[in-house]
Amino acid sequence: MPAVHFAIAVIPVAIYFVLIGALRLRKRPLVTTGWRDTLTLGIAASGLVAVGPMQLFFPVQAAARWHAWVWLALFALYALALMMLLLSSKPRLIAYGMDQTQFASALLSAAQQVDSQAEWLGEVLTLPTSMMQLALDPSGTARVHQVVYVGQLSNLSDWLALERAFVRQGASVICPRSNAGWPFVIAGLLGLALAIAPLVNDPIQALAQLREFLKP
Repeated sequence: MPAVHFAIAVIPVAIYFVLIGALRLRKRPLVTTGWRDTLTLGIAASGLVAVGPMQLFFPVQAAARWHAWVWLALFALYALALMMLLLSSKPRLIAYGMDQTQFASALLSAAQQVDSQAEWLGEVLTLPTSMMQLALDPSGTARVHQVVYVGQLSNLSDWLALERAFVRQGASVICPRSNAGWPFVIAGLLGLALAIAPLVNDPIQALAQLREFLKP
């Protein structure tokens, strides 16, 4: 694989790995939404999509007329597909770094700021006044926890208020660093080094490969 193709595919993923590893090494948790989490993953995968499906189904006839501008259309199409995925996915709240007890406590405190009658019923957080229910969704790791909205989102204002309250609660939580973050950081830095080194060693060849990649 040409160095430029490798760099385009690997650099976004490597940066994503470094960010995930850094989050696990922090003493403060990161509280985010499922939409933001999926959007970040979609951005990280954009390089792989560019050297994979976009090249495989590249519109040669359109490129003959519009030249390299076709790439803007392809990335716009990818952005629209990602947006459709976000809009079709269930609302979620995710916390990186908290343990199970911290997550349940922080989320309950946030929910009670929105609905004073909020309570955990097993693995479901119920907000009866706001008519919302959130169910625990296993993430496969002890330091990442999430809840998914049950049913159709009918009370957007209360959901947004819950998001803001949960972010505030997360800011006050202290969590121990997880050594599980180091493999992500090391893998990400190694990927960046492998991707950038050939470009730095031979920038003229890298520029030629980039032009070859972009041309119709």
